[in-house]
Amino acid sequence: MKRLTPAALTMGMFGILGLLVVGYVAKNLLATTEKKVVPAMRDIPMVITDISPGTILTDKHLGLGKIQVDKLSREMLLTNRVIVGRVAKTPLKAAEPIKANQLYQPGELPPFELSGKGMRAVTVQVTDQASMVDGMMKPGDHADVLFTAMGGAGGADTFQGGVTMRLFEGVRILAINRSFTQGSTDRGNNNFTLELTEGQANVITLARDKGKISLIYNPNGKGNGGVALNNAERVTFYEILGLTRPNKPKEPILTEIYRGAGRSTAYWDDRGRFVGTRVGPMQTSNDRDYALPPVLGPYPGNRTNDQAPAPAPAPTTTPAPTTSAPVPQDNPDQPRSVPTASLPQELPN
Repeated sequence: MKRLTPAALTMGMFGILGLLVVGYVAKNLLATTEKKVVPAMRDIPMVITDISPGTILTDKHLGLGKIQVDKLSREMLLTNRVIVGRVAKTPLKAAEPIKANQLYQPGELPPFELSGKGMRAVTVQVTDQASMVDGMMKPGDHADVLFTAMGGAGGADTFQGGVTMRLFEGVRILAINRSFTQGSTDRGNNNFTLELTEGQANVITLARDKGKISLIYNPNGKGNGGVALNNAERVTFYEILGLTRPNKPKEPILTEIYRGAGRSTAYWDDRGRFVGTRVGPMQTSNDRDYALPPVLGPYPGNRTNDQAPAPAPAPTTTPAPTTSAPVPQDNPDQPRSVPTASLPQELPN
């Protein structure tokens, strides 16, 4: 039996290694690389953050996201044009396609969800950011409603320089600028839709056309639904400055003086001093809508305030012409005529 020698064993090992190298090289030469199939992608609009129901979608809410073309469905909205301005009906997740059934139809808004029977939804206009806590209030919050009346031209004193009163306490905000969720507000006019009772709705309908409406955040929540109109809820500009309203001047007293068929009038203050006399058509205390005439003139006779009424002047008289016959000086027996008495001259009517 032939025995293995070290030389033969070494040669066998080299032969095996050679076969392995030849096999590896042959495998690499004959092998082919498989190309990966890349699916077709498309950019479609998606919301960049989670959206609550009732939110009006704008361009600021939207971004672009990629989706495989073979995964598109007929319900997915593919352009911003059909999304912007619509209201979310269900919650929207960020970076997910938006489907048509997740939004209200164009121009459609969600229905009001009032808290109870007899409640009403009323919209008021708030003119600036300072009148709504710098726009930080949001739908669902409760607020106090303030009303400020400044008066018309020349009527500031009627309201003592302006008056502010608290109309309602703790009314719920339903929507701001047609949005049922918190959103951006304008620096100018903003529309707040409030939940009010029937009585409150009547009051604010008149107040919003007569002055300025302001809202104050109320952390205590819902109020009692009443109207806060007592003196504790009112403040005037005079009260802020510590001013007192001047007393209304008393109307003067009218006196009428008759002299025969003539008549004159005079006005006196509450201290008995002469004020003036009527200039124009006469007015008596029996006249309807009796009031102080706007124009006063001097008292007849140019009297002063502290003088008594001057007595009427006596009628002036002029001697009537006397009638006498000529008496010849050379006939002492001729009787002389007696002069007649003087007659008063008739005053003109």
